[in-house]
Amino acid sequence: MTIVFIDTVTIDNAKTQIYENLSIGGRVFIELMLRRARQLGQMTHLLSMDFAFKNAITTSDHETILSVLENLKIRINSHLVMLISLEHTVLASTMHLNNVNDTMQQVPEALSEALTEAENHGEASAIVTMDGKTYQIIIVPLLAPDPIDWLCTGFVIDDALLSELKNFILADISIINTSRKESQPVIASTLTKQDSQTLLQTISKVDIKKVKTLEVNYGGDKYVTAITTLHNANGYSIITALQRSLNDVLKPFYRLRRALYVFFALTLLLSILASLRIARTVTKPVSTLVEGVREIAKGIYTHRVEIRHRDEIGELAEAFNSMSIGLEEKELVADLLGKVVSAPIAHELLKKQVELGGEEREVTILFSDIRNFTTISENLTPKETLRLLNMYITEMSAIIEKYGGVIDKYIGDAIMALYGAPIGNPDDTDRALNSALDMVEALSSLNKEIEQMGFLPLDIGIGINTDIVLAGNMGSKSRLNYTVIGDGVNVASRLETLTKNEEFKAKIIVSSATLIKSIADYLIRPLGSVVVKGKTEKITIYALDGRK
Repeated sequence: MTIVFIDTVTIDNAKTQIYENLSIGGRVFIELMLRRARQLGQMTHLLSMDFAFKNAITTSDHETILSVLENLKIRINSHLVMLISLEHTVLASTMHLNNVNDTMQQVPEALSEALTEAENHGEASAIVTMDGKTYQIIIVPLLAPDPIDWLCTGFVIDDALLSELKNFILADISIINTSRKESQPVIASTLTKQDSQTLLQTISKVDIKKVKTLEVNYGGDKYVTAITTLHNANGYSIITALQRSLNDVLKPFYRLRRALYVFFALTLLLSILASLRIARTVTKPVSTLVEGVREIAKGIYTHRVEIRHRDEIGELAEAFNSMSIGLEEKELVADLLGKVVSAPIAHELLKKQVELGGEEREVTILFSDIRNFTTISENLTPKETLRLLNMYITEMSAIIEKYGGVIDKYIGDAIMALYGAPIGNPDDTDRALNSALDMVEALSSLNKEIEQMGFLPLDIGIGINTDIVLAGNMGSKSRLNYTVIGDGVNVASRLETLTKNEEFKAKIIVSSATLIKSIADYLIRPLGSVVVKGKTEKITIYALDGRK
């Protein structure tokens, strides 16, 4: 672990140092390019004001103009001199001395964009690609005294230039055009052609507007790379990638690490020999117990340990096995209880001492019932009836539990669900309403499956009411049931019965007490006030037709 920590810290520090140096190198590189462009611009400005040069231009003789341009190219140590008209046509160029047909041709699109910038700002500097070469160009006007033409000079950006600048930067340099239209995106590089392609593929996978540093692997040698924007154009950028080998920087550390490896290997060997001797008496049984604890933590309560010791460790092993047996039995009970009652109720019963009695809680009660199920089941065998009922209950129960509802009981084909007991949520009312809507929607899909099996489709009614009820363990000391009792439960059951009333045309009927507690908006229809069976006071009821 110590070696790994040292490796991680050292490599991270080396990367940080390289990134910092490359960032400085990037600024130096751009400054060198800008300084070279400024020097070229200053000389171009001086030449544009030369009287003899202007006289030669006014002759309109191509050979004379070309000779003057070639002379200027040598004087200012430039790779390119062009004379361009105000209409963006080439009047003369040193690129093709022997080809007169190059004159009066429209300038390339990239150069045209630079000319437009010069027209807007009086001069321009840009990086453009012409005839397969990339140039850093300067464009200045020829004044007499108003602009009559444009004078463009430039120097080639190639591998030779980058090799020269590499001596100042002390890093490999690559210049890349990010335009997808560019057939040769690597403008120049001090890397080999193969490594240049590797760099290009790596950069193409990242967003250069966000990523300024990355790592590139060249045949097992990892290079730390810093990206700097050299020139922005319409739709693309020309970037510089400065790189240094991480292995070169870490060579002194690698020598030290090899020495540490030898030292730690010898130390580890001695430790292993000593540990093996100790393990025979103490470590092995302790490890066996630790492994047993891990298995119990995973929930594997059937795990037992075998330690044949007649001391404290042996007693500890016996106690461990007794504990695992007890946990296994408790897990079986909890699993069985979770299948008999809802999981939240099972958890509530197991986490504390079971006692008869309860507490008052505000609960939303949902009652659902299959309409005319008695008639449907008359034509089915008991096995078919049970199969159909289990399909329906499984589907509906899953929806109730999805919204955090607790299934209190199954009463034949009816389901009673609670929202708010034994665990309450701020939006229990909305959970109940959404459960009801999903149950009605799910029944449509379930009926298609039921009809394919040869059964009649099912229809359900749902009643929902919210009230203060008594929630807790009801029954006897030898047999009890967690449930809720109270007038609010009866009202929910009666509302479900009202869904059979044809004049209401409602599958879901809710009380005003429930709607008052709801938070979300629903599609509801007032059904008036009714006196439900067992009540003397009227309650206002609504049909729940959907969500807004």
